[in-house]
Amino acid sequence: MAGTTTPEQQRHASSERLIARGGAWGSDAIVEQLSQLGLRYVALVPGSSYRGVHDSLVNYNHNSDPEILMCLHEEHCVAIAHGYAKVTERPMAAAVHANVGLMHATMAVYNAFCDRMPVVILGATGPVDAAKRRPWIDWIHTSTDQAALIRPFVKFDDQPHSVQASVDSLVRATALASQIPRAPVYVCLDVSVQEGRLSDQPAVRFPTTERYLHQVACPPGAAAEDVERLRDRLSASLRPLFLFGRVSRSRQSWDNRVRLAEQYDARVLTDLKVSAAFPTQHRLHACAPSVFCSPQMSEVIRAADVIVSFDWVDLAGTLQAAYPDGVEPSAHIVHISLDSALHNGWSKDHFGHPPVDHAVSADVDNVVSALLATPTMKRSSSWEVSPPAEQQANGNGQHAPVNGTSQAAPKAKGISADQCEDQLAQETDNRIYMNDLADALYSALDPDKTCLIRLPLGWKGGDLKATHPLAYLGQDGGAGVGSGPGMAVGAALALRDTEYLPVAVLGDGDFLMGSTAIWTAARYRIPLLIVVANNASFFNDEVHQERVARTRGRPVENKGIGIEINDPLPDITQHAASLGAKVLGGQVTERAKLAETLRLAASQVRRDGSLVVVDVQVYPDGYSTALEAGK
Repeated sequence: MAGTTTPEQQRHASSERLIARGGAWGSDAIVEQLSQLGLRYVALVPGSSYRGVHDSLVNYNHNSDPEILMCLHEEHCVAIAHGYAKVTERPMAAAVHANVGLMHATMAVYNAFCDRMPVVILGATGPVDAAKRRPWIDWIHTSTDQAALIRPFVKFDDQPHSVQASVDSLVRATALASQIPRAPVYVCLDVSVQEGRLSDQPAVRFPTTERYLHQVACPPGAAAEDVERLRDRLSASLRPLFLFGRVSRSRQSWDNRVRLAEQYDARVLTDLKVSAAFPTQHRLHACAPSVFCSPQMSEVIRAADVIVSFDWVDLAGTLQAAYPDGVEPSAHIVHISLDSALHNGWSKDHFGHPPVDHAVSADVDNVVSALLATPTMKRSSSWEVSPPAEQQANGNGQHAPVNGTSQAAPKAKGISADQCEDQLAQETDNRIYMNDLADALYSALDPDKTCLIRLPLGWKGGDLKATHPLAYLGQDGGAGVGSGPGMAVGAALALRDTEYLPVAVLGDGDFLMGSTAIWTAARYRIPLLIVVANNASFFNDEVHQERVARTRGRPVENKGIGIEINDPLPDITQHAASLGAKVLGGQVTERAKLAETLRLAASQVRRDGSLVVVDVQVYPDGYSTALEAGK
């Protein structure tokens, strides 16, 4: 056909471009391939092990596609790429220096793996040839089988020993990272390969990238008999329940999930560990999302006769919480997932083995589309009518049970006397509690135009307003501390040209541990609002220590020793300002001033494209019932 190019012509075009742009070194060809793969950014900390690639990014490729994003810690490089992927569902590159940089980055790599997010990690080592090593430094920065440091939690790793092998490996790595189930990959580039002259080796043959990435755009669907069997089961169900877990960010997929739930009058549960999957205010959303299985969620699960898991995280643990004491679930259980492709013996992120009656190995979006493809009469289930969405959340941040019974304060179901006292205290003082922060945030921001990149553990699920697929991006996967700032920067980078205001609500411990990541946002003018919910503690561990003390009959008042972040109390406002963030005065300590401060901060982010940090003193009023049960 006229106007089209053959794969061979495309390959020649890449080779000709390499020559025309003065490509003379191995790293020039490597960077040319990175550009052909559509990797727009590479987050890095400068390191001598990939000095050749660094030079080629700047002087061969003119620091464009991929553009360098300099970071101050290798963990932030990977965290930024992780956050970027949570919005785009596409990988960006992160470069980590030798063995030492990889050791710095390992926690962030584990987070991305557990969160099933694609990152192309570029490593370097060497020279592998000992005769070429400089005294001292090259020896301590060279490792045999360097990828062994992270092999249990990457999808693919390689250490190619020629320019051609490096080019081919990058294509394979990017394709594998991008295919569902997504995960990070690692390619370690020998210094000698980077710094060798192209004239000293055979001409580089560039693959036709599109031919190797086609599987990314075409994830596997379910077999026709699986779809028909599932459709029949749902049509006969009296109380179908959909568990929406790891799903895509596209608006079409979001709308399809809503259509499917309405088609079968199914109740829906969602999960705070992963991104928004369904509108939380919809009449079919049975109760508030949670990190652990709440009593309300358990009630809904036990009432269902058909449960369909759409790649739900830890299905076995959720069912175990709903059916304690080893009781077998009575419902017919369908599990749709491709996740087993990543399961291994080292990492336990595969969780327990769930009791499943019908396992469907397919992409969730494809199964939803297939179920909607055949016109079916809308049906009514036997679920009792839920209350209107605006009435579902009670003061404890939990929704009313699915049977629609009202909950009157202060004797509401699931609210203890201590919690009632806490609520009364909130009404009589000007201190800021987590639910006050949630109220102020949504009064200052339009949830339809806001992306909550991250929320702290103390945030109650009933306070989340998920109205679109980018309303909330979930947690970090590995449940450590310190990932929040880097992931916030990466997500904000991906949102820079969208209508959504990027907002991250981070705990003070998380912020302080990863705070230097925000320098990258300031340096590259990435708009972002970070709200630090500051309780001057690694408070999650206070909950643990209180439980241990009560169990052992020891003084509960000692729970904060070695956990509280005070004496001295870090000045988060000054610290953020020193890293280039805009700040609006000091710490916000009064509820009456909170909403207006957040409104001004959001306005500055939108108006100036600034990084703004707001430090909010939050009184630690405990966690939700479900989160405490998970301890």
